[in-house]
Amino acid sequence: MQFTKSLSCSLLFCLCWAGPQVQGWGQELRTNASGEKIIVYADGSARYFNDLTLIDAQQKDSAGAAYPVVKVTIEPLSGGVDPTLADLRRIAQRKLQLAREAESLARTRATAAINNRVALERDLDAARNAGRNDESAALQRRLQLTRQVETSALSERTAAEKRAAAANIIVTEGRYVDAYNEARRKERAGPAIEKPATRTERDLKMLVPAEPAFSGYGPSIGRFPVPEPPPCASGLPAATLNGPTPTSYPSLFFTHTDENLRPFLDGKEYLRSTAWTSRDARGDRFLHVRFTFANPNVITAYGFLAQNSSLSLHLLNGRHISLQADREAVGIIDHARREVNYNVTYQLPRSAAAELRNQALDYVRVFWSGGFEQYEVYQVDTLRRLMDCL
Repeated sequence: MQFTKSLSCSLLFCLCWAGPQVQGWGQELRTNASGEKIIVYADGSARYFNDLTLIDAQQKDSAGAAYPVVKVTIEPLSGGVDPTLADLRRIAQRKLQLAREAESLARTRATAAINNRVALERDLDAARNAGRNDESAALQRRLQLTRQVETSALSERTAAEKRAAAANIIVTEGRYVDAYNEARRKERAGPAIEKPATRTERDLKMLVPAEPAFSGYGPSIGRFPVPEPPPCASGLPAATLNGPTPTSYPSLFFTHTDENLRPFLDGKEYLRSTAWTSRDARGDRFLHVRFTFANPNVITAYGFLAQNSSLSLHLLNGRHISLQADREAVGIIDHARREVNYNVTYQLPRSAAAELRNQALDYVRVFWSGGFEQYEVYQVDTLRRLMDCL
């Protein structure tokens, strides 16, 4: 009897507690502009955290609009790390800044080409009026080349302005999720496959001699490949007191240049990365990476590398290794070279070092505070040779 009475009281208490509660399906806890805790539901309605009545639509924010509830599907990212909406927004903002930088460079180059053409036309008219025929002929040839350069510069300026406008639309209209998903689908699809050659084309190719297998001096027959020795070093001083001792010299890791900026850098890479290894007194191993940007303004676009931020190494065998930054790294401006350097130390577990010693790299992903970025690696055996120094 006492057990039945206790059970009845418990059920009555549960019913009384559940009666005034509001349905919690699809709700989110947020903070409004005034710093007050509010609960937002899937239909955009909201209420204060400690009040059961819904907030009037005119009091929800300064614009009087309902709180947005975004439901999107983001294409998955290989490597076990999926980007968030905030990541995609920061990536779109960084791409917009790079596009605007390319637009500014294109306009500067186009303006210089126009001014150069106008100056040559002025010099040519003066030479003709003075009757200097040889000088006029030379100026005429220079003017033809200058007009070609001007046409190319104007075309590049138009293309850069279109790319900047498209990037601005993605940011201002919030289309960064769609842009990212489309880029991921194109990446998975790979390059377009050309139409297979006809039988006549295949027969003609048989008449063309094959490319030589050896590009050095002398015949390639009978020569064995000579591997490049690892860049190991001994006796190098530690960078800090009681810090890890370098076991190798810096080696080129990878380079990267945004295609929007490539026409304006005159063959110089926008990002150049070098790597080396070290080991401390306890036997812990580290991979040091230096990111060098050829533009001091990248700090606003890329931000910094937080402590425990990831360096995702994707191998040619399909596997990936994730390393974490030992401490936060910020950009240091080199005013003399007009460059920005990020020096990052990543913890290198023994298992990761053992796998990198036997595998080649495909590409890497660096997770900046301004969003991650992927870089193709063409020095596929750089880390493999560095691991031989540990």
